[in-house]
Amino acid sequence: MKLKNFAFTLAEILITLGIIGIIASLTLPPLIQKYHEKQRIVQLKKTYSVLQNAFLMAKAEDGEVTDWGLTITNTGRYDANGNLILDYTGGVNVINKLAKYIEKSSIPQKTYIGYVQSLDGRKAYWPWQVKSDAFFYLKDGTIVAMGWIHNLDCTSTYGNQKNICSDAWIVFPKKSTMKIGVDVFHFVLTTDGFKPTADLNWCNAFSSAYSADTNGRGCSAWALYKGNMDYLHKKIR
Repeated sequence: MKLKNFAFTLAEILITLGIIGIIASLTLPPLIQKYHEKQRIVQLKKTYSVLQNAFLMAKAEDGEVTDWGLTITNTGRYDANGNLILDYTGGVNVINKLAKYIEKSSIPQKTYIGYVQSLDGRKAYWPWQVKSDAFFYLKDGTIVAMGWIHNLDCTSTYGNQKNICSDAWIVFPKKSTMKIGVDVFHFVLTTDGFKPTADLNWCNAFSSAYSADTNGRGCSAWALYKGNMDYLHKKIR
């Protein structure tokens, strides 16, 4: 008895390929996004480790951060054009203490870092410009920026965090618009070192309840300690 050979027709092959293509189009983008999120978490943990280790070594050699030459950033004075005069000396002094333990390079003043949105997509820092020597590049191109110092004894509070000397930013620059909590992460400098901002009220991709330069700041602790960016996909509490 002669066996009959079976084969797929061209139409059946095309239909199968079409189905595979549809499935791929539905599954690949989320997988790619998850991959990029994991990569960003790895970068964030690495940078945080560099900063915190530098702080601990500087503290062991130079004493408490309150003795590092802090100055109040907001002078309360204005120039002839009505612009607030800011004193970044204290932030630069902190950078100089850390610099002995970090391989870094300076960023020229007036350099534009880029455009930054809140986590929910509103304009935040638009554009963000380097205005002091308290900004620097790490070896891998990551930017670290010291923020404002509000008092000299590091007793400020920020959200649910205490004993704060200043705030700071870790920035992963890119040509397209960056987002707080995705490419730009907010930290505070305390008497014990750098701590990620942890107030989840400021980590809501689905609400504009807080100011554009605030929403997204509270995602830093979630990303660093939980090791994911689930807040991009669902409301968290």
